[in-house]
Amino acid sequence: MTTSPGPHFLTPHGALPAMAIELAHPTVTRVNAVVLDKAAQTVTEMGIYATDRDLAKKIDNDVPGYGRALLAQQQFLAKAVKDAAGKKITQFVFLRAPLPLGPDETTPHTLATAHVASPSTVMVSREEIPAAHLRNALMTRRHLHGDTTQAAAVAAAVHDVHRPLHDLHEPQGWSLDLGEPVSLTMIGDPSHWPGDMTALIRAYHRELAVGSVVAVSALGPAPAGTQEASALEHLARYLRKTTEPQLTLRDPAEIQSWFDNDHWNLEYPGVAPASHWAEQPAGVQSPEEFAGAELPVWCAIVTKVAA
Repeated sequence: MTTSPGPHFLTPHGALPAMAIELAHPTVTRVNAVVLDKAAQTVTEMGIYATDRDLAKKIDNDVPGYGRALLAQQQFLAKAVKDAAGKKITQFVFLRAPLPLGPDETTPHTLATAHVASPSTVMVSREEIPAAHLRNALMTRRHLHGDTTQAAAVAAAVHDVHRPLHDLHEPQGWSLDLGEPVSLTMIGDPSHWPGDMTALIRAYHRELAVGSVVAVSALGPAPAGTQEASALEHLARYLRKTTEPQLTLRDPAEIQSWFDNDHWNLEYPGVAPASHWAEQPAGVQSPEEFAGAELPVWCAIVTKVAA
């Protein structure tokens, strides 16, 4: 397993940055929210600080394809939720949940409610501040819109397998029913955690019921000397300024190896570029309108088929 490159990275097991560190430094979640705003033509105000906007501006200048990569991954997330709902799954765990997006405070829970009448959703934030804003967004839905679905936001790292799956959540003191299938999404997480993903996938496999669906996306490497490789080098340099200072690129062969056994069914078309899954919502820029290189982003959806 790769060792931690900084004092507030993802080790020891389950560790999160302290609130003081989150306030003093840009974070991946908040910087991504700023960059995604421009790509999706939205405006997110809550939970973003000047240090995040400054770093996001530098990334947008030197890595203009990053916004497209983030947007494609969010579109992949929407497809993964729709796919799980089509399998009659009603429980959703969203690892690395983003800040509520735009003035309507769109969250992964919003995606779930678009396809399932009464979903149970757990949104897992790598950071305390976004987790707090996700909780506020859920409270707004409950009090202003009468949303009575089971939904929670927790702060936990991707390798803190136990907390998102087993915690009791308020109100009502509910928890996931792990005897029934769950949709679990890891959007971008493998890019920001340098650990052994095969071991991590196995840990989640042990907790999830047969029929559960896991969706992953990750940035991949690009051939040396290309515009894409240069963009990724710029991105890695800028991300070193955040509370998650290491960018880990995952190629398609590695991603496929996480599921290359009899316990998972890798769904068609296998490990595929994010552009395969992306659909342009009305009013959003088409790919040819984006500047810069198209960064390699790989996505996969798998179903657990064995205990």
